[in-house]
Amino acid sequence: MPHVFVPTGRLNAKKRDFKTVVADLRHAVFAVVRFRPSQQAGLFDITVLGSGFFVSSEVFITCWHVIDGPELPHQAGDKYQLVSNLGVTAVALPLGEVGKDIHLFPDKDLAILICKAKKDQAYLSVGYADIPVGSDIGVAGYPLAMLATDVNGNPDVRALVYRVARGVATAVFRYDVDHGDGHPLKDTQVVEVNFLFVPGNSGGPIFEAETGRAIAYVKGFRPHKIQEKAEQSHPNTKIPSGLSNVYLDSLYAIYSVGLTLDRVRNELEQFGVTL
Repeated sequence: MPHVFVPTGRLNAKKRDFKTVVADLRHAVFAVVRFRPSQQAGLFDITVLGSGFFVSSEVFITCWHVIDGPELPHQAGDKYQLVSNLGVTAVALPLGEVGKDIHLFPDKDLAILICKAKKDQAYLSVGYADIPVGSDIGVAGYPLAMLATDVNGNPDVRALVYRVARGVATAVFRYDVDHGDGHPLKDTQVVEVNFLFVPGNSGGPIFEAETGRAIAYVKGFRPHKIQEKAEQSHPNTKIPSGLSNVYLDSLYAIYSVGLTLDRVRNELEQFGVTL
């Protein structure tokens, strides 16, 4: 088997091609996985909650709503792991408890997870500088991911897929971010892109495409309805019983939103994260 280089410590932030950047980041970006005790004794229900990334060898960040959002809130007895799929192998890092090693900042939509399971864990450089509109950026994470076990109880990561995308910062501006999770973010600077972040991207890094330096993390998306009109189905379309062949067709502009790291600099520095 050929030797596979596994980076450790702070990842290289020198300019290089995008495929090299995302190959390096793959070692620092993980899915956040919840193991909830099942009704069957000794078994767990497994849910992939979102993405996140290491910003030091022991400090991992994601969104608060990934861990404790109203749709999938934390419950007593829940256990968590960070899991990555490296293509040829998987890495699973156990986490401690909420309130002890998992620190939640709902008014920042930030979660800081302390993980000491792997010495010299690879991590991203971070940047707090202004992000110019038009900057070449990338995102990485585990959207639409699933994690199961095989017949022997071993993790099956085939549906845990590492995905990346590349684009530009469409806009950088301040506004009140309210995604209905009970913790609106007032007058918050965001970076906006015009491709779609999907469930599971939340918490993953938004990074400089040429260096891999993290500058923001994924929050979600905002749909803007442009028009809505009545349409009629094609004559050959089979319409289920009880339904009309006339429907409303809506056209949306979709802008995805990331939260800049400079707004959580104080929280990161409290846990020893440095430039």
